[in-house]
Amino acid sequence: MGNLAVRRTVLGILIATCLFHIWAYFAPETWYETFPGIGRGWLLRLGPYNEHLVKDMASLYMAMLVVTAMALRYVHDNRYVQTMGAAWLAFNVFHTLYHLQHLSMYSTGEQVAMVSLLTSLTVLSAVLLAPAKRQAAVPSSR
Repeated sequence: MGNLAVRRTVLGILIATCLFHIWAYFAPETWYETFPGIGRGWLLRLGPYNEHLVKDMASLYMAMLVVTAMALRYVHDNRYVQTMGAAWLAFNVFHTLYHLQHLSMYSTGEQVAMVSLLTSLTVLSAVLLAPAKRQAAVPSSR
């Protein structure tokens, strides 16, 4: 898979991640009670529901959706994609660190799922820091 294909794939995964979270804005209490949506209620264990914080988080994902979609549109632009990767990396590193400090309230299976998912998103974010290889110009046939 070429470098640009990897970028497109990673950006697509990050866009899907955003889409998976933005419904929290429109149904914040339901999102809080049911996330990640497989009957587990992971967030209930972290403390009381706070509509403001849930809607702020959803708004962050909506903003990340916009700029990540733009990075997909300008996938050849190293500076734009690398900046987007750095933003995702900063978010994912601190998000992962938080959850690593609070694993004790989850079952072993949930811990494995959470750490695997969050670590994967962190690694994928770092992949976007690699510059795209310049494609050789195709000689014109005159």
